[in-house]
Amino acid sequence: MNRRRYISACGVTLAGLTGCTSDERPEQVTDTPGSSGGESSGEVDETTESEGQTATSTPEPSNQVATAQIGEVVQDDTLAMVVNGIEETAQIGEFQQAESGRTYVVVDLAIKNVTSDEFISFSGLLQTRLKDDEDYTYDQTFASTGRNLEGGQIAPGEVSRGDVVYEVPEDASGLVMQFDFQALSLFRFSRVEIDLSQSAESTTALEQDLQVDTYEPGDSVSFNDTVVTVNSVETATSIGSFAEADDGNEFVVVDISTVNETSEELNISIALQMLLKGDSGFSYPFDISAYSALDRAYEQGSPLAPGETRRGKLAYEVPEGMSPLYWAFEFSLWVEGTKTFWQIR
Repeated sequence: MNRRRYISACGVTLAGLTGCTSDERPEQVTDTPGSSGGESSGEVDETTESEGQTATSTPEPSNQVATAQIGEVVQDDTLAMVVNGIEETAQIGEFQQAESGRTYVVVDLAIKNVTSDEFISFSGLLQTRLKDDEDYTYDQTFASTGRNLEGGQIAPGEVSRGDVVYEVPEDASGLVMQFDFQALSLFRFSRVEIDLSQSAESTTALEQDLQVDTYEPGDSVSFNDTVVTVNSVETATSIGSFAEADDGNEFVVVDISTVNETSEELNISIALQMLLKGDSGFSYPFDISAYSALDRAYEQGSPLAPGETRRGKLAYEVPEGMSPLYWAFEFSLWVEGTKTFWQIR
């Protein structure tokens, strides 16, 4: 199961959405030339894919529900969202089959945090659903396309993009996607409804421009007496005897160290706290087959003892040559503002 979809399912109910806030942020404990040191990486900008036009914010509606089509950005002072496209299919991959008389609707959704200093949490399970023209609603299902939308913390300037999957009757018609902002108490309107049968004449892509500190290999970052270092990065098209990257893809192998400077045991999760992502917003969780083939894989089977340092490697499969590329680590799943980025390419 996808790392964030499990958290979204469990919630942890609405507490997982609001999270705990803290004035503390992860801090660099090394001084490597080239790190951003808190400087932003660019202006907030959403550009139109056709003719390079600039997207504009959706005007404030007179009621509490805004409407949009596929490809149209809905934006406020804190968040922007766009449905990039949809696909209907009875089967996903080799083993995921919709029930008889039903079909999967796969929605390509992108969300951007357009603030300069506020982390925002998002849950596809709690904040999205489909609705048909007979007023039946359908919640997100847990089918995996391999590029599902990651929930959890979205950093200032970050784009989170991926698939949200629903299972509906084959004869369902007039589908709209309901996207709730009310759970976050951020928007002047509480909901956006996207007509999934209509597409805008020109589609708009959300561009990522991180407004947080970004680090580079060799940098160590500390939060609440936990220290994480990206030691080095390498690439390969195969690992061991059986792990082969798909055509056009490559494995990115990240060598990390973690240090527990607390007085208690520390559990660290590869699946829940670490991921690789590019500038388009898609996230890449660690590749299980490649990870299993590593000769010095990062081990998570036991907690770190007080004072312990643990080093190891992680493997991710991404499109070959993807750049820029970031490795992200969340120091805490329950405290907002702890998601930290190393630009590794």
